[in-house]
Formats: sequence, structure tokens, C-alpha cells
Amino acid sequence: MATRARKSSVMPDAATFVADAERITNERDADAVATVFAERARSEVINDGAVEVYQGREQIRRAWQAIFAGMDAHRLFVAKKVVAAGDGVIVNTWTARLNGRGDSRGIEVWRFDADGLVHDHQLYNYLSVHPSSSLVARLRLALAYPRTALDMLRAQRRFGVWSR
Repeated sequence: MATRARKSSVMPDAATFVADAERITNERDADAVATVFAERARSEVINDGAVEVYQGREQIRRAWQAIFAGMDAHRLFVAKKVVAAGDGVIVNTWTARLNGRGDSRGIEVWRFDADGLVHDHQLYNYLSVHPSSSLVARLRLALAYPRTALDMLRAQRRFGVWSR
């Protein structure tokens, strides 16, 4: 049985790509965002557990217009850093302060096609990150997943593990 050869991915320089992604994000340039995506790309954005999926370059561009409006409203500017790159994939983290306070973090996974365009993107956003020992973090977890929160607290006590 004959198999069709898969065209290998072409990937831009990871450091340059992530630096450009940081600049484009902080400049709120949705048109520039769209230029890195393939015509039929897919982008999945998860904000503190709420998932949004966008299909196609134009829908992704419009989604980033909305994301940028939200970022502007809360004065959120990001710093991005390459974590790993290879085999057609770049992974970066990002950090930011929301409204000048709080700790926001995330991670992005970019997969490239044979033309060097992004065909699949995953963005995970955590807008209010606290040590697991903080009252805010414990309450958030307890409200969303009471049994899990209690089990984790018991396990931390049992093993003498506390995050600060």
C-alpha cells in the first residue's frame, strides 16, 4: 500500500518568532496576528478554564481584536519567553500584571505547516495566579472542586508540602 509523504513543517527562528509575538500582542495588532496563521488555521484559547475555538485566519483575527480590547481595558501587557522549539513546534510562556497588580501567566503552543505558517495554536491563560497556600487560591479551588480541594489539602499536610 502506497502512503503519501507528509510535507515537513517549516518553522521560523523561535526567539525571533516569540519576540515578534510579544511585540504584536503588546501593540494590539490583530492584522499582524492574522499574518502568522494559515488560511485554515485553528486557534484554541483557554481562559481560566473557559475554552474558545476559532477556525480560519479571519475568525482568528477578529478573536484577537476582542482579546486585545479586553487586554486594553485591564492594562495587560505580556512578556514572552521561549520554552522549547523543534519539529515544527514552538512553545512559549508569558507573564503579565493585570491592572498593574496580580500575577497572570500562560503558555502557548504554535504548530507550523510546510509554508512556515501557524496551522494550530493553543493558548492557556491563567489571569490570577496565587500560591496554592494562599486563601484566595484555596477558596477558588474549594468553590469549584470542593472534594478535590479537600483531598489536595489532606495530601499536602500528610506529606508536609506547602507552596509559598
